[in-house]
Amino acid sequence: MSTDGFADWHAITRTIARYARYADERRFADMAALFTPEGRMLLFRPRATSPAEAPQGTTALVTAFEALTAFEATSHVLAPSEVEVDGDEARARTACTAHHIRDTPDGRVRFTLADRYDDTLVRVDGRWLFRERRKYTAWTETAPLRR
Repeated sequence: MSTDGFADWHAITRTIARYARYADERRFADMAALFTPEGRMLLFRPRATSPAEAPQGTTALVTAFEALTAFEATSHVLAPSEVEVDGDEARARTACTAHHIRDTPDGRVRFTLADRYDDTLVRVDGRWLFRERRKYTAWTETAPLRR
């Protein structure tokens, strides 16, 4: 791999990691800033062939990300990304296990999702930004948390 290829891979995986960190830190505007102004996110539920949601543009993305406020805490754990760069465009695939903690009248519960992100990114002014993120949820699980 050339030095230039490594720099692109590093910058792209850093964009992906920042998205997860910003989600856990509730930095919704920063999450949206990782997208192009016309960027969109397609969210697929388990076994779905069409997206349940498809927010596009900064305002719609921020509103969609604000759904995370329903949880006391989240933790997004990423697997290494597979990245293919072609000039100023790139494709990336990343597996993620996302844990969401919610307080309920019966105690704390953990809602876990097994997700896969298929991303199309573009280089804009030297930064790699999402043009489109496709999030596919393979399965979910809800479990009470032990004290």
